[in-house]
Amino acid sequence: MNKVLPMIFVSFLICSCGNTIYTYHFEKQKNIDFSSGKWILNEPYTNNGDHRIKDISVKRFEEILKDSLYEINELRKDKLVGTSFPFEPSHKDLRDFQIATGCDYLINIKSNIVKDEMGSFAHAPNIGSTKKTNQAESEIRFYDLNKLTLLSKWTIIGKAEIIKNADDGSWDYVNTGKTISWNGLNKLIGKINKNKVRP
Repeated sequence: MNKVLPMIFVSFLICSCGNTIYTYHFEKQKNIDFSSGKWILNEPYTNNGDHRIKDISVKRFEEILKDSLYEINELRKDKLVGTSFPFEPSHKDLRDFQIATGCDYLINIKSNIVKDEMGSFAHAPNIGSTKKTNQAESEIRFYDLNKLTLLSKWTIIGKAEIIKNADDGSWDYVNTGKTISWNGLNKLIGKINKNKVRP
């Protein structure tokens, strides 16, 4: 084991409709054991501007964790939990959070639109050529609240790139930044579920 390398990344390329290519990366532990403990789902960090990211997060992790999943809003009703919790918590943040909640694991999600230069259909410019990009990134971090450490980190980058010339009379369907963000998060949780530790 090479201790000089602090991180291990493995990437997979998956082509999807909407001219979008998704790239996966994982760091640290790839196969997560969801079979025990209490798991907290933090409020997602996103610039997507709607509730879809949260809806996807709750639905997909409920499928994996069933009754072991707790939304942070549920814990605020009867525990001393703040209105927000950092995406990259410190050692002290994790310790304080574990004491306040009594839970074992924390799930932090971030899903942001990076570029949104096209609508759903890309068309040719009047003159010359254009290159436009829609891109979004989603990242999921799992923290062990008992060991106060980062357990695992997964990332997906979705990118749709179109080059159009003035003499190109066709229209290309393309995923918007929002759609890439939604689809990417869905795919990422699906990949995590596929690689989880099986009983």
